[in-house]
Amino acid sequence: MIKTLYVKYGSRMTTGTSEILYDYLLADDEMAPFFANVDVEAVRVHMSDLLGSLTGGPEIYRGRPLGEAHAGFDISPNHFKKLINYLSRSMTEAGISDEDKALALAELEGRSSEITEKAS
Repeated sequence: MIKTLYVKYGSRMTTGTSEILYDYLLADDEMAPFFANVDVEAVRVHMSDLLGSLTGGPEIYRGRPLGEAHAGFDISPNHFKKLINYLSRSMTEAGISDEDKALALAELEGRSSEITEKAS
């Protein structure tokens, strides 16, 4: 049986990556305003759960559907690319291999249409 990324990395893939990611996002002048009136600690937990489910872990994500949770934030494709860049850097810092990082990022990138604002 092939180990899932969730099993291979455990909390480094989930909690560790999420902690590092939001430190980057909150330090970025363009990205930080998205979190001005948001419970960032709750969002860190949601991201950790989402990363777990995207990488073969249990389906414990209990946040709102991605589209609903991000509606009205005017998240552009460029904002999403920036998120992916920070997520990549976070995974590197958490000790995720480049090959495994690419697999995990592809899972999230496949959900970009749920997160970014659709053109009207």
